[in-house]
Amino acid sequence: MKKEKASKENSIFKLIEIKYEDDKPKYPEFKISFETLGYFSSVLSAEKAIRKKIKRYKSSYTFGYLIKEHVLDLLEGTSTKSERSYLSDGSFWDETNMSQLDIDNKGWTNFEGRSEDKIRFKPGDIVEMVSEYHKDISLGIVHCTPPTIEEAKHRTDDHYYVTPHDATWGNDGCTHYHLVPVDLFPPRFRINQKLRKKLEKVYKGIQKEVFFNYI
Repeated sequence: MKKEKASKENSIFKLIEIKYEDDKPKYPEFKISFETLGYFSSVLSAEKAIRKKIKRYKSSYTFGYLIKEHVLDLLEGTSTKSERSYLSDGSFWDETNMSQLDIDNKGWTNFEGRSEDKIRFKPGDIVEMVSEYHKDISLGIVHCTPPTIEEAKHRTDDHYYVTPHDATWGNDGCTHYHLVPVDLFPPRFRINQKLRKKLEKVYKGIQKEVFFNYI
């Protein structure tokens, strides 16, 4: 049987609003929710909807927005082609392209790296980590960034390696997460000195681990 092609026109764009669940959110972590606002035929249409929503009703409970591109006629586990993140004012923040889809019958491809100007954070930066699974935002500290175009020859994942504020050390090293760029945002609230020093201490400890010298 001849294999059907998944054309580029077969994408649908899901617009999601991320909202605060707490009246006074504060670090190190707080609850959020995800509300689907609609489905659109293009990124531009979804971005237009964000601007229209903000113009009509600008809410102090809005944390930000996500636009997820899904390719139709593929299994759910492989359907996400790209994700884009936006700040609460609707401005674009970052993008993740899931480049391992068999689009147009061209086969599977690897992540080809990011230009340095598209790497938002650097090692040692404190960031907000968005978890759709846990429905919360918590602070962490970056210890490894996505590979540049040159580095992608040896490492092909579009991830930041981030250590959470409540990291623990075990036989396998320190707790850390591999997060795509759209899961990270810059801190927007005050970080008290105690918490900041704790994260900086975690970062210094990570640098001593032999494992991360081989990433």
